[in-house]
Amino acid sequence: MIFTLGYIPFVLIVYHYFGVSIAGLLLAGAGTVLVALSWITHQPLKNFVSPVIAAVLGIGAYFSGSFTALKLYPLILSLLFLTYFIASVVTKRYPLIAWVEKFKKRSLSEQEYHDMIVSHWFWIGVLAFNSLIHLYLVMNSDTVFWALYSFAGWYLYFGLAMVLQLSFAHREQIFQWSRTIWGYGLFGGVIVMGFIPAIVGYTYNRLMKKPKPHIFFQRVTAAMFRLFFRAAPGVGRIEIIGSSNCNPNVTTLYVASHESWLDYPLMGAYITDLYHLTNKKDAFSWSIRGIAKLLGVIDGAGSNALHALLQKLREGSNVLIFPEGSRETQAVLLPFKKGAFSLSIESGVAIVPVIISGTRFLVPKGATHWQDIKNSTITIQFLEPITPAQGERAEALKNRVWDVMNVAQKNHNG
Repeated sequence: MIFTLGYIPFVLIVYHYFGVSIAGLLLAGAGTVLVALSWITHQPLKNFVSPVIAAVLGIGAYFSGSFTALKLYPLILSLLFLTYFIASVVTKRYPLIAWVEKFKKRSLSEQEYHDMIVSHWFWIGVLAFNSLIHLYLVMNSDTVFWALYSFAGWYLYFGLAMVLQLSFAHREQIFQWSRTIWGYGLFGGVIVMGFIPAIVGYTYNRLMKKPKPHIFFQRVTAAMFRLFFRAAPGVGRIEIIGSSNCNPNVTTLYVASHESWLDYPLMGAYITDLYHLTNKKDAFSWSIRGIAKLLGVIDGAGSNALHALLQKLREGSNVLIFPEGSRETQAVLLPFKKGAFSLSIESGVAIVPVIISGTRFLVPKGATHWQDIKNSTITIQFLEPITPAQGERAEALKNRVWDVMNVAQKNHNG
C-alpha cells in the first residue's frame, strides 16, 4: 500500500529531473528489491503483485523511453481488481461476504447475503468505470491530470463508492431516520409557520377584548395541523366519519380512544375552542408553557385539573379526554377511568365518543421514530352524543360509553 501511494510522486520527481529512462531504471530497481524482500520474508503472493508490475513497467520505460509505460501502473491495478471481482462472481466465492462475516463475527442473514451479492456487481461497475478513466488518462498527453487522479482522485472516487455501499447496506436505518426527521421537522415547521399569524390574531382579539381570544390562535393552528397530516410521512388520507355529531356550536365533551401522541394534534386539527389535559404536572418548560395554554393544554393531573376542565365546560368550551389513560397498541379498547364521566354528570354536557384509528401505525406507543408504512388511512369516527341519565352515576355512564365505543371499535376493525 505504501509503495502504491509513493509510486506517483516518485515517478514524477525522477522523471522531472532525470528523464524517462532513469525513472524507469530506478523503478525497475525498486520493484526488484521489494520482490526480493517479499521472497526472503515469505510474504503472501498478493504482496508480490504491485512491485512486479512496477519492475516490468520500469524496464519497459527504460527501453522505450516513453512515459506512457509508467502511466500504465494505476490502470493495470484497477484491471486486476476488476478481474478479481468478476472471477469472484463467476465462481460464487464472494470476498465481501467473508470480510463482512469476519468483521461482524457472525454469519450473514439471508437479506444481508443477497445485499453482498448485489454489492459485488456494484463494485464491478465502480472498477470498470475507474479503469476507463485510467485508460483515458493514459492515452491523454496531459501528465498533470493523470498524476492528480492517480495519486488522490481515485481514492476520493472509491471513498464516494464506499459511502454509497454503506448507504445501501444500512438503507433501512437511513430511510427510518429520514422519515423521522421529515415527520418531526414538518410538525415543527408548520407550528413555526403558523405561529406569527396566530399570535398576531390572538393579540388583536385580546386588545379588542373579544371573548375567547384563544379561538383564533387555535383556528390557525388547526389549519397548520391539517397541513401537517396531509404531508406527514406514511399518511395516505384522513377519513372523517359521523362529522354531523361534531357540532361546533354545541359545547361537547369528547371522549376518544388513544393510539399515539399524534391524536392530540389530530383532534386539534378539526375542533377548536378545545381544552385537554397532559398526563403529568409541569409537563412543559416555561418557554413554551404560554403556547401550550393557547392550544388548550391544561398542565397537570388530578382533581384540580379536572376542576379546571369543569370550568371550561361551564364557560361553553369543548373538552377532550382520553379515558384509557394510556395509548393502546392493538386497537383494543382499554378500561376507562371515571374522570371524564364525572365531568359530564357535573356539567350536564353530553359526551361524543370518538374512535381514532391509524395513528398507531405511524408513531406507536414506545417508539420515537416514524414507522415504515405508506398510504395509511387515519380515521376519526364521531359517534352519536351520549347524555347522562337523571341520577346516573359516573361508573354506570363510564360503562355505557365504553360498551358503545367497544362495539364501534370492533366494527371498525372488521
